[in-house]
Amino acid sequence: MDSSLWANALKLLKFDTSIEQFTYDSILCKMKVAFYDNDVIVLSARDEFSLGLVKGQKLGKTLQNAINTAAGSPVSVKFVLEGDDNAVQASVNSEKKAIRTEKNAAPVNGLTNEFTFDNFVVGDCNRFAHASAVSVASNPGQKQRNPFYLWGNSGLGKTHLMKAIGNSVLSQFPDKRVIYTTCEAFTNAFVACLGSQKYEAFRNKYRTVDVLLIDDIQFLIGKQGVQTEFFNTFESLINSGKQIVITCDKAPSNLTELDNRLISRFQDGIMFDVQPPDFETRKAIFLKKLSNDNISLPDDIINYICENITTNIRQLNGAYNTLSSYVTLANGELSLDDVQKILAPLLTPNDKKYLTPDIIINAVSKYYGISPDKITSKSRTSDVANARNVAMYLCRDYLVLTYEKIGSIFGGRKHSTVMNGCNNVDENQDLKKDSEEIIKLIT
Repeated sequence: MDSSLWANALKLLKFDTSIEQFTYDSILCKMKVAFYDNDVIVLSARDEFSLGLVKGQKLGKTLQNAINTAAGSPVSVKFVLEGDDNAVQASVNSEKKAIRTEKNAAPVNGLTNEFTFDNFVVGDCNRFAHASAVSVASNPGQKQRNPFYLWGNSGLGKTHLMKAIGNSVLSQFPDKRVIYTTCEAFTNAFVACLGSQKYEAFRNKYRTVDVLLIDDIQFLIGKQGVQTEFFNTFESLINSGKQIVITCDKAPSNLTELDNRLISRFQDGIMFDVQPPDFETRKAIFLKKLSNDNISLPDDIINYICENITTNIRQLNGAYNTLSSYVTLANGELSLDDVQKILAPLLTPNDKKYLTPDIIINAVSKYYGISPDKITSKSRTSDVANARNVAMYLCRDYLVLTYEKIGSIFGGRKHSTVMNGCNNVDENQDLKKDSEEIIKLIT
């Protein structure tokens, strides 16, 4: 058993004038280390008298302070009678449980059961992001998925997936420390530490975790000091094999005002564009809410709502909350006409319904002077590839189609191929201008 910590603590206690020489020589020096690791040390006393003395409030606190000083960090100290192995094990178990509770108390704040993988509705729009999130939670810190970067518009489920990772890690690995924070909270904490000069406390909070979940990283833009601090935190965690999960409203390459070092680091892991939910996913989410509240609605009402709310899940939740209140008041007797009037302030019928993939492909074909067949063909020439990327981009943003469905329309292309093609348009100002002109021509 490693007793160097106790030996160093004894050296400090020797010069403590509050401890009598008899106590030091006959009791403290006779104590042994029954157990020790980084969090807990158990010391055994020779007899009941010695045990009662060291467990006393004054002497016990003095020993605790000496051990913490010798260790350079907090260590929980327990005392048992020499030879009582059961007491040693019981002390270790109880103290370890208390430490786990203390370590996870702050991180769990914000990681409620509301956000788990079990209640996340999976559809074509988020299937790959969900599968990778589950993998990250099962193997946090794995180099190939670190950092795990989720991006997309507000209300698409990025935060849900992020918090689900945190909850899953805590469930599978109770000893791991997880912190969920927003970029704004991180910034405020850093500004507060500048005022109080408590840099170590701030850095210990964020750099000693096993999993750091940070939401809305785009708010680092314009805050150079915070960017530097986050970069150093990022490097410290990555180099220690700890997991980082980030959400943002943009792809890393579009965060042009952010420190290039951070952009480079964000691109070094795995990135997923979380898309707006397609009709099937929206309907699945809505039906799950109805089932949870034991509410029944006709299919034409459900379809009307899910067809006309295409932007994000929060808007769908708002429509559901409003409608469910009326269902209770009307005892479930609501017609489609009633629903249209109730939800009129929240939504308008989808004015893009008349658009189809064929209309978009034909418009792109005329704009670039390339036949529709070539756009959906296997051709990889730059002019055809650019036209194809613009067409796929318009299908994604204006028809709210998933990458899988777009891929099937454009010659059976893979999810990753379609995503990269759309990203190319996002990052190319000329192609974005072309896409805007094409939409003007269509409308």
